[in-house]
Amino acid sequence: MPPAVASLTNMKAVVNAVSGSDLIQMTQNAIGYGPDIIELWGGAERIQHYPLGEPIVQSQAVRREIISGNRYYREWALPKGLFDAVAVGLVRDRTMVGNAIFSQHESAGPIDDAQLRGLRLLAPHIRRAVTISNLFDMATVEAATFSATVETLTVGVVLVDEDSKIVHANAAATAMLADGDPVLMRHGRIAVQSAATTTTLQSAIAQAAQDEAALGQKGIGIPILRPSSDPLVIHVLPLRRGHMRAGLIQRAAAALFVASASGPPQMSHVALNQLYDLTPAEIRIFELICEGHTRDAISGLLGVSVATVKSHLLHVFEKTGCRRQVDLVRLAKSLTFPV
Repeated sequence: MPPAVASLTNMKAVVNAVSGSDLIQMTQNAIGYGPDIIELWGGAERIQHYPLGEPIVQSQAVRREIISGNRYYREWALPKGLFDAVAVGLVRDRTMVGNAIFSQHESAGPIDDAQLRGLRLLAPHIRRAVTISNLFDMATVEAATFSATVETLTVGVVLVDEDSKIVHANAAATAMLADGDPVLMRHGRIAVQSAATTTTLQSAIAQAAQDEAALGQKGIGIPILRPSSDPLVIHVLPLRRGHMRAGLIQRAAAALFVASASGPPQMSHVALNQLYDLTPAEIRIFELICEGHTRDAISGLLGVSVATVKSHLLHVFEKTGCRRQVDLVRLAKSLTFPV
């Protein structure tokens, strides 16, 4: 049961793909077994705590007796030989919610570390595709070339080369550059007011040009905090050169999309990843600590051991340069989007 993404504005599916099962049947299951499926992953509140982009193994996150007594598991999964599953959250904001769930057949054995590593590599690319595609009116895309569509977008789009030098900007981005807000040009290179964010942005562009597969979480919603205006984000989309992009300027290595921040006023998950290279699991530990949860409570919420929580927290301290939990709280406040 691969990716499913739904729009919360019109309640329609943005992505709904199924492999190994019938799409209609799985859609019916989602309706008929909805509460049971949610229970299989620990309940609605627990699901909200799972970090985006981090694989969650069902058998590790939920007690065995809950799984074995679940109606969906007994009536649907077990008869088909599906004894475990792993889920990856793709998007969870005020406009969309989506995830990818992969069931494991008993003949394949337990879910192993190699599979989880593969999902950690795959998840950011799916998240990037979903996030950026939501900026497009797909009917317009079907009726025009990519270049023509970029020009009509209300969000700013800037094409840059591997050195972050601007090679093209659509009308919306041209106006932003003229105002110097939120993006500007320094020595021909794309930049923003914050030096740290500029470094993060240019690093993501260089990574996109050199090795798209290794780009990972970088470049998905780089936050631009603006004291006197609404916060914005920049998404970095690598561009593969050649016949598929014949209509674009060939020097362009990446397309930058400057868009509204889709999440509600809250600490930026992306800032923690982009600025401090925190993993999704480390970000979630950071957030829960800042919300006042104890290590034992976090262990219960995320379905991991206390030792794992301590290990993640140690990495958070090392990467952010903080020494105490109160320092983490101060850092969180500095990264919070204004209300």
